[in-house]
Amino acid sequence: MRGLLKNRFMISTIAFALLLVALAALIIFPSYREIKVINQQVLEERMRLEKLYTQGQLQKAVQQNYESIKQEIGFLDEVMLAEREELAYITAVERVAEEAGVELDLAIGDAKRVPDQRFSELGFTLTARGDWEQLVRFVGRLESLPYYTNISEMTTSARENEPGASRHAAMTIGAATYWRIPSIQ
Repeated sequence: MRGLLKNRFMISTIAFALLLVALAALIIFPSYREIKVINQQVLEERMRLEKLYTQGQLQKAVQQNYESIKQEIGFLDEVMLAEREELAYITAVERVAEEAGVELDLAIGDAKRVPDQRFSELGFTLTARGDWEQLVRFVGRLESLPYYTNISEMTTSARENEPGASRHAAMTIGAATYWRIPSIQ
């Protein structure tokens, strides 16, 4: 009887072990693989949602920045003349020079256009001659023009005329102004 019990115990142990192996092979391992796949999908979805959230935050920030400068866009349109209307600007600069009492030479450079931009840049060189007070008055009035003028370089030179007379000076100004391009608006 003991032998029979020993065999039964051995057979039941082997049967139980086979049952566990079958359970593991048929249920646990496939479930584990599915859990890994689902975990990977959850991580990918999380990363995608974080990316969308970040983009949404950036878009919200851009919209807020746009709203804050929206009023300034009109101001920029006012300080820039339309392209090909350089004569109005040149006339205004010459009028300022005349009012300040300086002699003015104006040299216009080539217009620089960048594709897909709403403006072009026009460089020019102003050479003004007069006494110090006239030149200072000219620069002050040039800056107060209703058009945007970006002065990038300014050199002055002076020479004395007669003792007691005001000093005669010359000023060279390298500047640029910007023009709206009507076709892109």
